Order: sequence, then structure tokens, then C-alpha cells
Amino acid sequence: MVRSFRMLCALALAPGFFSMTTGCSAVSQQNAEQKASVLPEALSSTKTVNIPHTPVKWQSIGNCWAYAAVGWIESMMLRGETEPLPNFSETYITYRHYEGQLNYLRGNELQTGGSFYEATQIILRYGLMYEADFAPEEATLSKSDRQKRATAILNESLASGPLSKIRTRAVIRAELDRAFGVNIKALESKIIDPSEILVSTGQGGKAPLSSVMPSWQDLSWPVSYSEYPADPLPGLKAMPKLNDQLSDLQIRTIRRAMRAMNAGYPVVLNWFVDFNAMSSEGVFNFATLQEKGAGRQGYHSTVLEDYLAKGFDPEGNVHFETPEGQVSDDLKSKVLAFGSLTSFITKNSWGGSERIDRASYLRDGEKGYHKLTSDYLFAFIPQFNEETSEFEGYTTGVNSIIVPPGF
Repeated sequence: MVRSFRMLCALALAPGFFSMTTGCSAVSQQNAEQKASVLPEALSSTKTVNIPHTPVKWQSIGNCWAYAAVGWIESMMLRGETEPLPNFSETYITYRHYEGQLNYLRGNELQTGGSFYEATQIILRYGLMYEADFAPEEATLSKSDRQKRATAILNESLASGPLSKIRTRAVIRAELDRAFGVNIKALESKIIDPSEILVSTGQGGKAPLSSVMPSWQDLSWPVSYSEYPADPLPGLKAMPKLNDQLSDLQIRTIRRAMRAMNAGYPVVLNWFVDFNAMSSEGVFNFATLQEKGAGRQGYHSTVLEDYLAKGFDPEGNVHFETPEGQVSDDLKSKVLAFGSLTSFITKNSWGGSERIDRASYLRDGEKGYHKLTSDYLFAFIPQFNEETSEFEGYTTGVNSIIVPPGF
């Protein structure tokens, strides 16, 4: 059976499991009063962290990885004063992604899926372009119909058109330009070299994107083959299962993500989507998945906006819980030392307020976000073949976490 960690794109553990076991220590009454006075003030806030993001977009093909990478870059820029808001073109990244495939593809259908690594390589080699320069008519839209249309045109060309007969560089470029409705040669002056884009760094200050982007760290979710549940016996249905505890390495992985977010930096989450786990409020949780059973599935990549946590401070002898949004540095420190992750809140690429056919989680009054509870993220989820519906093995809700350099 396949135990998959693929980073392909798709269209927790109970709260206490994550916290470290600590003993109670005696503290002075004065110290206890000081701690008690800090926590209620922090909890009166509305947030744990508040990562800056550009508006939510709506992918029309399976290229969430491109939206995650662009959203990550834009968020890194927004840590400084950026006016107007950056709006880089995911459609341009898709053009370059297809260009690379057409040079080596042996079949007759393009693959829309990819990874943050592929996005990094494309951006470092070909740069970025503003949406207003590459696809002017889509500069104010959240959804790119041009991507979907170009994919269909190129696949038709691969099946029975010019690309089915010969794939010289000239033919590939001509078909790409025709499909995307551009003249890439004429747009060369609009390409922005990543060395010209300054982004915030994990060490403080700013640095060129060309040096920061290759330095991100992909923290694969540490789980061994032997930790997966046993496959069901013939005739029995595979059911999602909760992991009964996190390892020290898994705890450290989550805390590295929390530490980056505490400092205001965006973190990319690669996770496994089962749409039957999503509630009508846009919350992915284990109970809903158990109730409905497996549904439409796929791997997905998004940029995190916030996290929620709870725990017990043994020094102050106080239980704490972070609400959504910005809280005090004191409470953030307690989360890293004693806290349990209860959920991530992520900016998604499934459309915002204009999308009415899919639930989303409201974040500061804006649609297009989703809450991922820890019991869903850390569960073992049965994976089924899209075409045959056959059970292929288990995967985990969280697959990997990408943190900026310095974390």
C-alpha cells in the first residue's frame, strides 16, 4: 500500500496530545498574581497572530502550489510598507510551468500539479510578472479563466494539433503564446528579476527574494511507515484514525511553524484535503470526516494566517487558550513552552466572497479562509484512487510545513 507524501495539488489529535507533560512547581503568591494579570488581558484580544496577506484568489485549475508560492512572497513583502498591494501573476508561473513540461513531456496531457520547490525553481529562473502586465483583463479579478482556457488549448494541441507532430522550441513558444493570448517576447521588459524584490527575512531586515526564496525549509511531517494504521481486512472499509500522541520531533516541527508565525512570517502548509471533512462553516475536522466517510480528495498547498492553541502554565498555575488574532508576546511565549495546537487558520485559493458554492471560514469578515483542526491535521486518513475508488493506503492530514529562513 502507498504511504504517500506527494505534494500534488487538489482542486488532530485531541488538544491535549500536543502539549508537553510538565509537573507543577511552587511559585510565590506575587508571581502567581502577576501571571494571572497578564493572561486575561491577552485573552481579551481577538487573535493569536495576524499574518498580513493579499486578497484571496480562486484557482481554476489544480495549481494551488503556484498560489501558495505567490501568496507567500506577497505576504513576505507585506511585512514592510508596500503600496500598492503586490499582485503577482500565477498565470505567468503557469505559462512557465507548461513551457518546461512541453520540452520533456512524452504524453499528450499537461499536469497542473506541482510543488513549492517547482515554483521556487521557476521564479528563480524566469522571474515574476505583475498580473496587470501578463493578463491585464484579470488584474482586478480573483479567478483566472485564462489558465483553464490555455490548459484546454494546449492539451488539444498535444492530442491532435501542432504539438502532436513536432515540438521544436519555436512551435512550443508559438503554441504557448496562442493558448495564453500573449507575446512573451514582447513582455520580457515586464519580467521582474527576483534579485530586485526585497522581502523580510527571518533574521530581521530585508534581503532580495533571490537569496531568501531558495533558503526556505521544508519540514516533512515526521512519521515512519510502521506508525501507520494496519490496512483493513478484505471486505472491511478503511476508516480515518486518530494518532494517539505526537513524537518529540513532531512537536518541534509544529513549534517551528508557530515560532515563525509569532514573528509575523508566513508559513506554507502542504496538507491532504478530504472535502467530506469540511463543515458548513469551512472547518476541516475529524468528527465530520468520521460521520460522512471519505469524499473527494487531493493534496493541497496554502499559506497560514493564524493558529489557535491552549495549554497550562505551571509557573502561574493558570490554564490559557488563545483566541483568533493578535495576542501579547507573553502569551505567545507560553504557547511555545506549554501550549497545544488546536487548529491552523489558512488563507486558501478556492475563492472569496464571490464564491457561493463552497463553504469557507470567515476571517476578519472576509471569506476564503479555512480552519483546520488539529485532530484532522494529525489524523491518518484513508486515501482512495480517484478513478477506481480502491483503497490505496493511509496518509496524514498534514504532509509538510515550509518555514522561512531563520526558523
